[in-house]
Amino acid sequence: MMSPAEHSTDREFTRIGALLKAQRQAFLADGVPDLATRVDRLNRLARLLLDHHEEIVATESEDFGGRAPTLTRAADILGGVGVVLFNRDHLAAWMSPQPVDLPPEAAGMRAEVQYQPLGVVGVITPWNGPFLLATIAAANILAAGNRLMLKPSELAPASAALLARLFARYFDPLEAVVVEGDANVSQAFARQPFDHLLFTGSSRVGREVMKAAAENLTPVTLELGGKCPVIIGRSADEAVMAARLSYSKLIFGGQVCVTPDYVLAPQGQARRIAEAVLGAARRQYPTVSGNKDYTAIINDRHVSRLQGLLEDARQKGAEIISAATPSPLPANDRRLPLSVVLGATEDMGVMQEEIFGPILPILEYDHIAAAIDFINRRDRPLAAYYFGADADELKQVQASIWTGSMVINDALCQIFYETLPFGGVGPSGMGRYRGFEGFKTFSNQRPVVFQSNADEALAAQRPPYAAGLETYLLNAINGLKAAFASADDK
Repeated sequence: MMSPAEHSTDREFTRIGALLKAQRQAFLADGVPDLATRVDRLNRLARLLLDHHEEIVATESEDFGGRAPTLTRAADILGGVGVVLFNRDHLAAWMSPQPVDLPPEAAGMRAEVQYQPLGVVGVITPWNGPFLLATIAAANILAAGNRLMLKPSELAPASAALLARLFARYFDPLEAVVVEGDANVSQAFARQPFDHLLFTGSSRVGREVMKAAAENLTPVTLELGGKCPVIIGRSADEAVMAARLSYSKLIFGGQVCVTPDYVLAPQGQARRIAEAVLGAARRQYPTVSGNKDYTAIINDRHVSRLQGLLEDARQKGAEIISAATPSPLPANDRRLPLSVVLGATEDMGVMQEEIFGPILPILEYDHIAAAIDFINRRDRPLAAYYFGADADELKQVQASIWTGSMVINDALCQIFYETLPFGGVGPSGMGRYRGFEGFKTFSNQRPVVFQSNADEALAAQRPPYAAGLETYLLNAINGLKAAFASADDK
């Protein structure tokens, strides 16, 4: 017999499947949307954010138990609208067929790449940026001419409900629809035969999403995060490094996929760097509890997880230094101060899982090659950061670390620009989106070849083959062999 959970998942699968079927039928019936239709959809997406910015700020803060309103306005509202406008303002050029150069023997022919909508794209977004991440995905998907089905995280229920209500107000459900629900709904969602599926979240859940998508051969784009390292070189400007590292670590309470996860410092400098970063944190956030500029941890379970990581490190011999005087958390306040972990070892939880909160282990390295090797022996991260002015060292870091993105003398700033493709590598994700890369990801890049009406050259390639053709082909092969042999001798 099926369990109640299995019955629930099957019911949700049928319900979501009906929405998908309706969108796909509408997509096929309406045909490829023109520029004006796509611009109209993008404008409605922008108006959704602008018309309801106060409600969005309040709702996201409700889900977090305190989310910095200034950052929400800057990132989710203005940043989200900026994403929409970037897509809208470049759309005419992106939609234009791109001519492709053909070799001389293709004289008389021409070719181009046309960007054809895929159809219906599914999106599963996380809780840490409910409106921003939904907007980024929706802008790319709608710009490419697709229909959208969005499943927001159940861990931010108020934001999910508001997304559903606002999308229903600004879009026909045959254009874009939000599917609410718990983890069972997410499982049923991932099993649908979408034309593409975008998932942002943990590597553990990403593996399950990919398995579900594989049943339908649904292409996936996975943005999975991971442990983003920071290498601090001996030539780094300590004051600049500390201010930027503190800011990028603590923005939204450290709950951002490209937040610095741990630091590799030169031998003998870990404590000094720790004090510099802690000092910057105290200046940026003179208080933590009740500070409206400081974002709380999403829920009690994640607070317990983070506290457990610190206790595990302490029990295994690490030194924990806090940016605030240790004290019990006030009731209903999940804002945690920055905690630096000195003496972290590889058997500690802080070095085994993505932290996703205001904890920063600092380890030491003897030489830059050892730091690079430490990173490369682990799963490839979504981002890596380097602070320093040593050109040779920088060159070595850039050439030797495999990561989704890299920033020099800063951290996290790469996510602010639509001109940069975004995504991971290996366990930190697959595929790229944002800007033109996202437009291409959510399009069928279809080559179209226009053959010449002149048939003389083509006729010579058809049987029965001319007597001299075999000789011509052998001469060509031998000529290439000779060229390679000559190159090998040099």
